[in-house]
Amino acid sequence: MSTTGPGQRTRPLNENALRQHVRIALERGYYRETSHAEHGHPERNLSVDDVIHGLERKDWVLIGDPSYDEQHRTWEYLIRTVDVEGRELHLKIAAVTADRRIEIITRW
Repeated sequence: MSTTGPGQRTRPLNENALRQHVRIALERGYYRETSHAEHGHPERNLSVDDVIHGLERKDWVLIGDPSYDEQHRTWEYLIRTVDVEGRELHLKIAAVTADRRIEIITRW
């Protein structure tokens, strides 16, 4: 997923760069949900429409510092936003900078 060699890490995106990355990925349709995102937390009855709605909003909030996933060699970001119905929504996404895409890891 990354263009760096073994043991090398890219730098995490700052908030402005992450917002731009997310915007471009959504505009181009360069996003996907992991199985956990699709099937986890069924009690919330969330859909990809809720995720897109939340990420398209300009008022989403980046929570905490990004974490690095060694296995997938990507930076992961926790975002707080709202779903289509206006309820609080938390998303964990990975920004795959080499492909300008995002992966929604989980949503709750």
